[in-house]
Amino acid sequence: MADETKKIGKFFREVKAEMKKVIWPTKKDVVVYTEAVLVVMILFTVLIFVADTVFTYLLKLIIKG
Repeated sequence: MADETKKIGKFFREVKAEMKKVIWPTKKDVVVYTEAVLVVMILFTVLIFVADTVFTYLLKLIIKG
């Protein structure tokens, strides 16, 4: 039991040491990354909408004819 407690304590000390090494993004970076993600999401949404519309139209032509 004591051995497990030492292992848990060591784990948390190591986690704390690793977290000090992390380089956190600035607020400006987070805003830029968020904007980039939103733009890409909008572009893909439009692309999927257009593809879906085209394929639906083509499928209706095939079924009708």
